[in-house]
Amino acid sequence: MDTFPYFACKMKTISAVGIAGLLLLSLIFTPSSGFAQKLGLEPDKWAIELAKGGLTEENSMGSLNLLLEKADSARAFGFLDSCETAGKEKGYFFTAHFNMVKAKYLYDKFAGIDKFKDSRAKQLEPLKAQIMQLHLGAIEASYHTEDDRTIGWASFYSAAIMRQLGEISLAVMYSKNGVDLFERAKYDVEPTVYTWLSELLYEIKEYDESYINAQKAIVAWAKIKDPEYNEKRLQLYHVRARNSMALNYFTRKNIDSAIIHFERALQIAHQIKDSVWEAKVLGNIGRVLYHQKKFDSAYTLFKKDYYESKAAGMYDNAASAAEWAAKANLAKGNTAAALAEARSAKELLTMWPNRSYLRDTYYTLALIFKSSKNFDSAFFYNDLYIALNDSLEKEIATSSLKISKAKINDEISQFNIQKLKRQKEREIFWRNIIIVAIIVVALIALLIVNRQLLAEKLHKQNAERDKTLLEQEVKAAINQLHLFTENIIEKNKLIASLETQMNNRQLTDEHHATLHTLGQLTILTEDDWNKFKTLYEKAYPGFFRKISEQYSDMTLAEQRMAALCKLRLSNTEMAAMLGISTDSVRKSKQRLRSRIGLSGEASLEDYFVGW
Repeated sequence: MDTFPYFACKMKTISAVGIAGLLLLSLIFTPSSGFAQKLGLEPDKWAIELAKGGLTEENSMGSLNLLLEKADSARAFGFLDSCETAGKEKGYFFTAHFNMVKAKYLYDKFAGIDKFKDSRAKQLEPLKAQIMQLHLGAIEASYHTEDDRTIGWASFYSAAIMRQLGEISLAVMYSKNGVDLFERAKYDVEPTVYTWLSELLYEIKEYDESYINAQKAIVAWAKIKDPEYNEKRLQLYHVRARNSMALNYFTRKNIDSAIIHFERALQIAHQIKDSVWEAKVLGNIGRVLYHQKKFDSAYTLFKKDYYESKAAGMYDNAASAAEWAAKANLAKGNTAAALAEARSAKELLTMWPNRSYLRDTYYTLALIFKSSKNFDSAFFYNDLYIALNDSLEKEIATSSLKISKAKINDEISQFNIQKLKRQKEREIFWRNIIIVAIIVVALIALLIVNRQLLAEKLHKQNAERDKTLLEQEVKAAINQLHLFTENIIEKNKLIASLETQMNNRQLTDEHHATLHTLGQLTILTEDDWNKFKTLYEKAYPGFFRKISEQYSDMTLAEQRMAALCKLRLSNTEMAAMLGISTDSVRKSKQRLRSRIGLSGEASLEDYFVGW
């Protein structure tokens, strides 16, 4: 095919971007009707699903939008209000997802292209502002999630809506953001997204970036192995990717590569039996034929594009095809036919406004009236063309500035979010430090208290042990005292027995010497008394001290008698211990009774037992 495409007049093909945006939305919001039917329009359940991270078959926003689309407006708005209330405390994932669902519903119900084909309509402004605000909130919330996929998809969703609302700069910026984010995170970017972004960039004459994304789209399509991508709606994007790549190749003067991609686009469109896109690609080829001055062939292709687009209700695209047919007729000298087709284009654009196509139609009408010597009309339409062209060129010229400004605003928003995040992290850090400090102090206090409790427990155990030992010592002392006393008594008995035996014998000089020695003996010696007293103090602590304090004038002999009374010894036993007679014992007891003032009926033994 001997063709030389002329791509400077690109707007015919790019007119498909509007419809493409709707197709992209339908792809992004893929419904999962089975799960959605289970949830129904129950706000609490959907609040839980939309609060989940990521987009899955379970929390598919497409599923919810499908249910809302089928419901009446009152029920849909009631659900949205209840769901928003139920999800207020569910975090940033919910906010991002819910805002996009609500924005999609508002657009489909009240602002869709079937209701407002002119995105500049004043009646659309309040709703447009609300939808844009919802998407800005969704993007900001997505940044708070710190989830790359959520941020990326929120950007893509927002870009699609912004494009439909005529906010091309925002659409480009958010699309680029999403693509850049996915590429940096090494997530696979859908070829449909690359295609859509390439067309947007071509529309604002960012040819280099448009070419790069078109090339990425073709590469991505070549890698597709999923059978689902054989569906007609996805293959339409393949057609558009090839068409966009062909346009970009021509801007680089690579005609052969452009032809290859046009032919591939026609082949795919024919395979999926999409006569509209087949006609659009042929319309592009018609422009090539037109600039090769093959006006008859070009006219045939223009008319095919015109009829297919008009039959599909795409009046703006049909208007562009009619305007090109008017140019072809004018080139052939058919001024009347050219005027009729140009007027037809102008009329179609009242049904589906497109300022770029209207500008081209003004220019063509100016040429037609100039050719027919109707200079007043020619000047009139030429002035309209110049004014509209200047306006469009100014918009295109400022698109980069708008994109940069939008990018700056978005980066400022990201910076503020990151700043808040860092501040929150610092607050959490110091909070954790304080908590750790409190825990450490509490542990130290617990250790101190525990140590004190252990010390008290140990002290108590030691006290109990000392008490036990003391009791054992007292018992041992008492036993020893009794043994000592018994030994003394036995000793005195033995001595008494010896004296008796010796008295009954015939005394010899030797016997007299022995008796004299015995007479000199002290039965209870001082050492014996000290030993006795020591044992007695262990058995009855404080006894002698108490007697000395209460009866300071009591003699040592009386103290001994008191101690022996406490032991409940008999007079004989006391006499044996003290080495005196029983009468002396009775007299000593009598003196002791007088000393302490004890009545005659009271017992000394009972009195001292209580000491």
